[in-house]
Amino acid sequence: MKTFLLPDLGEGLTESEVVSWRVAEGDTVELNQPLADIETAKAVVELPSPYEGVITKLHAAEGETVAVGAPLIEFDVDGAGGAPAADAPAADEPIAEEPVPSPEAGPVATPDETIEETPAAIEPEAKPEKVSVLVGSITVHGGKPVRAKRTWDVEPFSRTERPAERRANRAMPPVRKLAKERGIDLQSVRPSGADGLVTRADLESHGSASAAPATAAAPASTREKVTGLRKHTAAAMSQSALTVPHAATFHQVDVTETLALARSGDASFLALACRAILLAAKRWPDVTSSFHADTNELERFAHVNLGIAVSTERGLVVASIDEAEAMDALALTAAIKDRATRARDNALSMAELTSSNITVSNVGVFGVDGGIPILNPGESVILAIGAVRKMPWAHDGEIVLRDVCTVTVSFDHRVLDGREAAGFLADVAAVLERPSLALAR
Repeated sequence: MKTFLLPDLGEGLTESEVVSWRVAEGDTVELNQPLADIETAKAVVELPSPYEGVITKLHAAEGETVAVGAPLIEFDVDGAGGAPAADAPAADEPIAEEPVPSPEAGPVATPDETIEETPAAIEPEAKPEKVSVLVGSITVHGGKPVRAKRTWDVEPFSRTERPAERRANRAMPPVRKLAKERGIDLQSVRPSGADGLVTRADLESHGSASAAPATAAAPASTREKVTGLRKHTAAAMSQSALTVPHAATFHQVDVTETLALARSGDASFLALACRAILLAAKRWPDVTSSFHADTNELERFAHVNLGIAVSTERGLVVASIDEAEAMDALALTAAIKDRATRARDNALSMAELTSSNITVSNVGVFGVDGGIPILNPGESVILAIGAVRKMPWAHDGEIVLRDVCTVTVSFDHRVLDGREAAGFLADVAAVLERPSLALAR
C-alpha cells in the first residue's frame, strides 16, 4: 500500500482544492494518468499518478480543500509492478551492470539536470520495475528518489491505452471546472478540439441547449463556496484592509498628447502610463518599499517590479514585470501583453504572481472614472487609471475639449505621508501631460 500526499503545486502554497476526480475507488490506474483536477491560488492543474496500481481510498471529496502534505490517495501497488522505489540492494546481492527498462514503463519526466542512475538489484528471471514520477523527484529503477528540479512537464500516459468510454470526456482542467460549475456533462458536448478535446467554445455553444426547463420558481438566494483564486484574493484583501492604514489622493490629468502618441505609434497607452510611473518612482523611491510591522522596518528594493492587475475568468491576478525600470515604452508594451495573455491562460509562474512591489490597475477599460484600490499585501502604493473622457479644459489660454483621465494613488500611510504621495502623483501627471519624457529610458 502506498499513500500519496498532496504535493506543493505552487512553490509555497499551503493548500489546494480538489475540483474534480478523474478516478474512483477501485479503479486501476497507470503511471502518470491524470487523477484529479486541483485548483490552487494560481491555476487549475491536472495531478498525474505517481504510481501504477489500484485506487483503494480517496481522502477528499470534490470541492474539499486539502492541506499540502496531507494524505490524498491510497494505492494498492502490490503485484502491479508499479512501486516507485525499492529498498537499496544488499551488498551481497548481484548487481546488474546496466538497469534494464521495462517495455511497459510509461514515459517519465526529463529534468533539466543530469541524474545519475543507481543500479538496481534484480534476479536473473525477475521482471524489471517500472519507473514512477514523483513531484519534484525521480526514481530510477529501484534506486532511492533523487531530487530534481520541480517540473510538471511530464508526458501524459498513452491515450491509446485509456478506456474508450473516457475519450469523450477529455478537456483541459479549466474547462472541466467550468463544466462542473454549470452542471454540464462533458460527454454530452460535441468536441471541436484536436483529438476530441472539448474546448471552452464548445461549452459556450452548448449553452442552454442541455439545460433542463425550469419547473419551479428560482430560489430567493443561493450560496456558492469561495475557493481557489477568489478565496486567496479575499484573504489577501481582508488582511491588507485590516492591517494597513490606507490613504488616497487623486489627480485629473490631460492625457491628450499621450493618447495621440499611443494611437500613432507602437507603444500602448498603458505602457506609456507605466513609464510615467517608473520615472516618478526614481524621485520617490519609497513608493516601491515595504513596511514590516513585526520588526518596524522599511524594506527598500533595488529594482521596480511593476505589477499589472489583470482580470481573468478565475478572478483578479497581479502579474509582475520585474526590473521594469530598465524597459522603454515598447518593451513595456510587449511585457504587459505577455503577462495579460499568460495570466488568462493560467500560465504565470508563482514568482511572477508574487514579486511585484508596486501595482497599476487600468480600471478605465471598464468605463469607470476611478476608484480607491486596496493595496496588495507587502506593497506601499497602487495606482488606478480611469477612463479617458473628452472634457472642457484650459489649454494655451483657451477652453477646449481635451482627453482627460483621473489617476488615483492609494498608499500605505506608515510609509508615505501626504506630501510624498502627492509629489509622486504630480510627477506621474507631468509625464502623462508631456509623453516625450516617457519615451526616454
